[in-house]
Amino acid sequence: MEFVELYSERGQSAFRCRNFISSQAQPLGYYSLPYPAKQLLFREFSRGQRFDWHCAPQAQFILYLEGEVAVTSGSGEQRIFTAGDILLARDLQGRGHISECLSAGRAAIVVLNDSARSR
Repeated sequence: MEFVELYSERGQSAFRCRNFISSQAQPLGYYSLPYPAKQLLFREFSRGQRFDWHCAPQAQFILYLEGEVAVTSGSGEQRIFTAGDILLARDLQGRGHISECLSAGRAAIVVLNDSARSR
């Protein structure tokens, strides 16, 4: 299963595609290795909301449930996230990124423990 990671390198954020590492098959499918998490939050957003240059407040997975959000990295690349997309926001320092809600929607945010940052 693929996800997009937003990370910092030399003070600038960038995107890269990653895959969850799967362990062995289980009765209901293949499970990834566990990620230690400390919080689960739910967010609703409205069309037109924009958060100018900022860093992720902590390492967190954003699981998009509905709607569209454009994220622009410090390198200038823009990606649009829609229902079913997974973003790992780990750009914790530097200029950060811009987030803009292209339509109303919802997301689940899984805040990772500090030990999960380097995966």
